[in-house]
Amino acid sequence: MAKIFISYSRKDINFVRRLAGDLEKAGYDVWWDLTDLRGGDDWPRVIPAAIESSQFVIVVLSPNSVISDWVEKEYMQAISLRKKIIPIMLTQSRMPFGLNTINYIDFTNNDYDASLNKLLSALEYSGNLPIAPRSPLAHALRAIRTYIIPITIAILVLLAIVAIRFLSPPAVPTPTQVLTPSTLPSETPTVIPIIETVTPTISPTVSVTHTSTPTSTPTQTPTLDPTVTPSPTNQPFDRLGLCVQSDYANSINVRLGPGTIYAPLGEPLQVGTCLFFSARNEESTWLQIAPSQSDPLLQQYEGGWIFRELLGLGMTRPIDLPAVTLTPTPLPSETPSLTPTFTRTPTATMTPSETATDTPVPTETETPVP
Repeated sequence: MAKIFISYSRKDINFVRRLAGDLEKAGYDVWWDLTDLRGGDDWPRVIPAAIESSQFVIVVLSPNSVISDWVEKEYMQAISLRKKIIPIMLTQSRMPFGLNTINYIDFTNNDYDASLNKLLSALEYSGNLPIAPRSPLAHALRAIRTYIIPITIAILVLLAIVAIRFLSPPAVPTPTQVLTPSTLPSETPTVIPIIETVTPTISPTVSVTHTSTPTSTPTQTPTLDPTVTPSPTNQPFDRLGLCVQSDYANSINVRLGPGTIYAPLGEPLQVGTCLFFSARNEESTWLQIAPSQSDPLLQQYEGGWIFRELLGLGMTRPIDLPAVTLTPTPLPSETPSLTPTFTRTPTATMTPSETATDTPVPTETETPVP
């Protein structure tokens, strides 16, 4: 029994549920995350293993899936493993670059049964087709259900046009009868003074408009000066608001550091919770939760770290937050202790007693005796 992996966006889950059921009726082992991914599974490891064990990979293309980072990772993993990939076009959208050389099966023609038969042929199905072609009556009923809303709107628009066309004409002759007596000679002199009175009325209005022009100039000039001056001095604190996103779990762990090697911080954080972030690591793969969260329940996570892909950020999108450099704390044995030593050095001083002086010595002289 061949195994099939379905890559899709959660927004197209109703179609995928129907498609997976029909493929299972045909005897295939279908893997899709809603039924095969259980709570607590390590989904970054389980999903690549499921792709590797599948013979076929079906990629459901829609405007939702072509912008999904996880869908792109899944079919790129299948390409690297040389799996047989079958794209199906659910809703008209652009073809991703990695799949533009592969023919897709069109499901946009509102004929699900015929498209399913083509998909089974691409899956090398050897048995009888499980979905028989519909009868012409069934096709007609399906077409009526498909186009009932556009047909109803068209009928309502047509009724509105008919109502406007047949109800509006009685009001049209009224202005015609009013305009006809205006051409009589008796009413001609009445029109002339009306025009003359309108002319002086417009003149003061225009003059007031010109005088208001210089008035607006001084009022705008002082208003701009005080708003421009404080902007460079009051720099706001860097904070980025983001919400937790995950297609495969209901809650995530907040870590004490930027990596899964760090222990969880607080209780598991529910998917959909929005927080403020103030920093990132140097590789921009983890974001640090900012202090002073507005919600008291979120204060237990302040200073913790969350993986960037759980916040709806692709790996190539820049993050405008300051980078935090994490350095390990040195052990006491590794910290050298520097003890200053002082050595007394004797200094030689000269005292007055050591100064050599020349003292004259009296000499004996012979005195003649008389």
